Amino acid sequence: MTFTRRLAGFLSEGVSFDSLPPQVIAQSKEMMINAAAVGLTGAAQDHGRTLAALFQDMGGHGKCTIIGMGLRTSPVNAALVNGLLVHLLDFDDEIRSYGGIITHPTAVVFPAVMALAELNGNSGREVLTAFALGCETAAKLDLWSPSSHLPGVPRPFSGGMAGAMGAAAAAGVLLGLAQEQMETALGIAAGQAHGPTVQYDTPGRALQCGQAAMAGLTAAMLAQRGFESDGGSVFPADRPQDPSYAIDARIPGPDQDAFFQTLASPYSVVDPGLTVKLYPCASASHTAVDAVLQLVQQHRIETSEIEAVKVSVTPATLQALPFSEPQTPSQARSSLTYITAQTLLNGQPLIEQFSPSALHDPAVKELMGRITVTGEETPTPMADGPATVTVRLWGGRTLEQLVEFARGGPQFPLDPEELDAKFLYCARHVMTPHHIQGTIEQFRDLENIENATGLASILGA
Repeated sequence: MTFTRRLAGFLSEGVSFDSLPPQVIAQSKEMMINAAAVGLTGAAQDHGRTLAALFQDMGGHGKCTIIGMGLRTSPVNAALVNGLLVHLLDFDDEIRSYGGIITHPTAVVFPAVMALAELNGNSGREVLTAFALGCETAAKLDLWSPSSHLPGVPRPFSGGMAGAMGAAAAAGVLLGLAQEQMETALGIAAGQAHGPTVQYDTPGRALQCGQAAMAGLTAAMLAQRGFESDGGSVFPADRPQDPSYAIDARIPGPDQDAFFQTLASPYSVVDPGLTVKLYPCASASHTAVDAVLQLVQQHRIETSEIEAVKVSVTPATLQALPFSEPQTPSQARSSLTYITAQTLLNGQPLIEQFSPSALHDPAVKELMGRITVTGEETPTPMADGPATVTVRLWGGRTLEQLVEFARGGPQFPLDPEELDAKFLYCARHVMTPHHIQGTIEQFRDLENIENATGLASILGA
């Protein structure tokens, strides 16, 4: 049996809501709350409005909500725009494997699920089941992508094949696709997926999430309507007789038995666990941010007292944060020098600190000149991204702080009140406090909602 056929069988055999572990249900609701929050703040950004305006100019009407804009469009177009909005500010959740591989399943699966639920009026239990299975599929495929384990081989971003197939899996579950239909949906989705990310530091990376959500939803809806595709030959492992099918001769097919032994056993949101970002920037910087915040809070440091700052991270973290002199807000979100300077000056990083005006603040630029970033930290099996921040004050006094685990990660998850505060911060310009509280309560009670159409619509604000 091919890899894809086995995966389709798992998805179509009817994993029920009642069979989902309680922790998976709880995490899924928190992931959806977080996605709604960051999608609402993404809707206020120029790039999100540009994409939405494109579909308005193209004409047509639809039933599905574009988050935060009071607009409706077709299900697939809504999935595209909303996928971009959720990932646009690098504020969505992620799953980091023990090998350091990061996937962003919610940014791809949430838009597809919400569009279908709004279109068809699915129950909250159906929505949660589809969402959980779609995220699990995307996360495990991203982890087991053959190129994930080979140095020098381009690795697809979460918006690529893994994301598209995760969205197709979720949409297929929500549509009740049978085995052969699910195979077809997975095959179509894989065929529409793009390759390695080439948009690392631009809003184009967020667009890739939207494209994957759109691809997966389109694939499932086509499969439901009888569209034909070879769904059983997605991976090189599905065509052992055709070695040319592999993109790279070094890339073997996934180890089927190992993959299916770990699929939903445990769910990836449980182990290795979920990270819900507290700061709107690359998660690789968050241990350093927490170290800076702890130093400032403990010692009441003023920037005028600082002679020099050294930020020591792992070599992998340094590679993930490549912009020492960022030129755009997107680059600033992956610049440890910039993020450190902003944190020292203004405290907890906020969305406003990654605006064009903040990027060119003379005080920030001056402080960046006193900051040195090195890759001297050593990762451990349990802590793969520790950071040590050393502040030397004028007069010779030195302060130092090590942080191994950032807030919001599996070791220190956000509590519900912190997530609610994040939602309030993200939605404050588009929703009233009463509206915000009602939205959060509906997501937390999702399993008791008979028709999720209203919940999707309410995000239109």
